Amino acid sequence: MPFFALRNRTMARRMLAALLTLLPMAATAQYIPLWRSAAGGHLDVNLDRVWNYNLYEQSRWGAGLRWVLAPRKVDNSRISFEVYAGYGILDRQWKWGVGNEIAFGRSRYGLTQYILIARDYQAAGSRSLGAGSYSDPASLAAFMSRRMSDMATIVWGYRWRVRGTEHQIDGRVAVGGRLFDNQGLLYRCAGDTIIEENHFVVRWKLQLPQGLTTQVEVGGVMPQGKIISRGMAEYQRTERFKSVDLQTHVQAGITPPGTPYTHMFDLGGTWGAPFSFRNTLLTARPNEFTANTFLLLTLRLSLRRPFYHGWNRTLQIGTAPRPFVGLNAAWGHLWGQNPDGQLQHEGLDLQAPLWGIAEPIVGIEGLLRWGIADWGVAVAYRCTPAVAPYHHASAADNLALLITATLIFQ
Repeated sequence: MPFFALRNRTMARRMLAALLTLLPMAATAQYIPLWRSAAGGHLDVNLDRVWNYNLYEQSRWGAGLRWVLAPRKVDNSRISFEVYAGYGILDRQWKWGVGNEIAFGRSRYGLTQYILIARDYQAAGSRSLGAGSYSDPASLAAFMSRRMSDMATIVWGYRWRVRGTEHQIDGRVAVGGRLFDNQGLLYRCAGDTIIEENHFVVRWKLQLPQGLTTQVEVGGVMPQGKIISRGMAEYQRTERFKSVDLQTHVQAGITPPGTPYTHMFDLGGTWGAPFSFRNTLLTARPNEFTANTFLLLTLRLSLRRPFYHGWNRTLQIGTAPRPFVGLNAAWGHLWGQNPDGQLQHEGLDLQAPLWGIAEPIVGIEGLLRWGIADWGVAVAYRCTPAVAPYHHASAADNLALLITATLIFQ
């Protein structure tokens, strides 16, 4: 058996075992209260910091605490502190962070100031405009992040709301380097030389109540002396009809020529993982695709109610099947690419989905209702033009058999 296939199976078993362990805790909330005061202060455990997974660290085990002080009587302002730490099993490195938020009670716009100081990993080319959570297992596509940068970071910013629209602006200074090159992943514990890449970024984010989110980043990378300029837009909406729900997600982005690889767009997917994730390509390999400009579309049509309900009190298992169909599709372009959508940039061999890629999906959620989750199955199939250099002739290389997990109590 090829080593890659064996490693994928081992990784899939570990992910499944850890997620099964943590899902019962995630059903309650992201934060579990440890202490509450009569005045409104509280101390909580952050469940999303207990266990994390990515292809670089494999499992990361740790802990996170949030301390919220009681509101100040003079102006109802609220101050909170958050701290976390975690240790990566494969890279044998500690990561940590300390943050502070001040919500100004007298502000008519709900002004909040936040500061974060951390030593942690950042995924190269991340397209995420929000963090995933174990209370929403399908949001955890970051499990398959592979190319990381080890950064010591300081972030300072503000967020506020005007007529239902949330604004956010912050500045970030990060010192560190890449943990990868064209040959593979680099590990400090193995004595590898880390590629230095420091950066500073100013970010502005706008989130409309209609489901549209936009984000613009400008900055620079040192010592390379390159400019960072990055724009993204994302639209999410669920249309509820009499018997079905239609979920739509559209994401697009653009960067200028010469943008550092870490601030381009990674369109790699989650092939090799056992779970069906949302808003990503399910049959694309991790880091398979990169783009300077891209468009990603995901559609999903599902029944609002199960066909039927079944429950066995003795075994405490049941069934509530709900079929669904979906479609993922993506296109991308690299500035300076050859006719096949390929480019060598900063010593990396990159491939854009120039000819496009589409994935029809069919599945059934709730085949097994066990504990606090509905478990089901899904099948995704990769469709690409035969002329595309990333076309696979073998059906096995195009097929993804996946598990779906949806929490019953959210």
